[in-house]
Amino acid sequence: MNRNIQLVEKSLDTISPEWKVMLVASFTEDELEYDLFSKGTDNEVVALLAMVNAVTLKELKDRA
Repeated sequence: MNRNIQLVEKSLDTISPEWKVMLVASFTEDELEYDLFSKGTDNEVVALLAMVNAVTLKELKDRA
């Protein structure tokens, strides 16, 4: 999904200039895609969301 990371981050800056961690999702005809973006040094939050992301992706693949 995020072929142009700088464009996504610029869009996030426009929506919420103080964003730290953002989950960006998009729907296609066949699936839901999402990416995790982080800004700054809030490592604990980024690590937690990355773990949630990995578990969610595994669960979605297991259901397919």
